[in-house]
Amino acid sequence: MPYASAPLPATAKVFLVAGGDDVANFAADVIDQHALWKRAGLRDDEIACYYAKPSEDALREDGEQLGELAPALRRCYSADPATLHAHLREAAGRAPPFLYLFVSGHGLPPLLRWHTGLEHEADLPSHMELRRGEVGLFDRHSIGLEGGDAPALGEVDEILAAYREGVPVESLVLTPDTLARALAPLPPSSELVVVLQACFSGGFIGRPDDDGPSPLVQRPHTTVLTASSPGRPSFGCSPGTRHTYYGGALNRVLDELIEQQPRLPPALPWAEIHERVRFVVETMEDIEGERPSSPQLFDGHAKPE
Repeated sequence: MPYASAPLPATAKVFLVAGGDDVANFAADVIDQHALWKRAGLRDDEIACYYAKPSEDALREDGEQLGELAPALRRCYSADPATLHAHLREAAGRAPPFLYLFVSGHGLPPLLRWHTGLEHEADLPSHMELRRGEVGLFDRHSIGLEGGDAPALGEVDEILAAYREGVPVESLVLTPDTLARALAPLPPSSELVVVLQACFSGGFIGRPDDDGPSPLVQRPHTTVLTASSPGRPSFGCSPGTRHTYYGGALNRVLDELIEQQPRLPPALPWAEIHERVRFVVETMEDIEGERPSSPQLFDGHAKPE
């Protein structure tokens, strides 16, 4: 089944991304989101979706669910870093009143430290024989977008080799830095809502150690929700379950709110949504005996205490 190849509609302002290729859950999260925003009043041309074609293992283990999802995925583009960054930059440059991004996939903590097992960023250049600037580009929290031909998220040596051969970083990884740059054309007055369902996704709000806040949260009128803290995995990302913990809980809460009163993303009570979703996720984790994933919220509209 080919990816969608039509130009991005000029009216697109909602972006739904299923990044992983190894389970059906990510695509299920996205298809449910699409249905929610249609019920809230958005047209198809205002919603862009992305997915990664399933691996052979995914087809074997989640084939029935993927078969159910396939008709709805026909409208979706490739979930690869180059395509998503380009589309976001294009949409942001059109100055929409709001932009909403939902990503569901696998995530990793700062890539180079994860790859080497080193604790301190300062030890990386000598250990990996890195070149100038590569630590700042690649030692970041990342979410895998496995729809294209770029190396997979965990293939760090291959990612570095491709970069050194001239492939732009925006075509290789999705990090807080690359996402912030793609969204930079968005006017300060536009509302931005970003929801990230991935392990370690809290690193898109606040970086570990002394790195400070993510560039993603340094613009006004920005709300970011993540499925986990910077140092914790999230759950429900394995074959056999129908949804991720966080994505399933979020979509149920949104479904209730939109059923009560159809509203577009900027008008929804995201702080309330965060608390309700966090309660559901923590309850599920407690039942399953998992350590808390600690979903996070950044509300750029909240007044400092």
